[in-house]
Amino acid sequence: MENYILMELSEEYAKEICSWRYEGEYSIYNFSNWDAVVENGWDLSIEKKRKLEFISIHLNNELISYGRISLKADKVYIGIGLKPSFCGKGYGKNIMKLLIKECKRRFPNNTIALQVRSFNKRAINCYNNVGFEIKDKYMKRTFNNSEDEFYYMEYIE
Repeated sequence: MENYILMELSEEYAKEICSWRYEGEYSIYNFSNWDAVVENGWDLSIEKKRKLEFISIHLNNELISYGRISLKADKVYIGIGLKPSFCGKGYGKNIMKLLIKECKRRFPNNTIALQVRSFNKRAINCYNNVGFEIKDKYMKRTFNNSEDEFYYMEYIE
């Protein structure tokens, strides 16, 4: 596996992530600009939340991804964002393995889970490849006040 480095997600990295732009149907994952993220009070902009739940992932001194690990009830949820130029090239699988390992380190006795939009076949394939299984399908209201279909997936060792 490549030499990935996991670091705290600084405000500088958070601002960089806000500039990432995905194409086509994946543009739903684009953040607003940093000022709007701060104004809306999104977790990425809240220092305490960022330090507690977010991780920056680097390869060859470049920020290529970020992860989020959050405990909700008895489950640990993983979130991942990959720099657009690294999408669809196999990096997600290795990064998910790193995040799963980090989840186990932080919360060894909790079920690892995630939510993913049902259209995102690329991500779903990645999650299946590292050991996640679809357990449920549902509609969920999203940040822009629309409704999207999601899958709930759990990690099966």
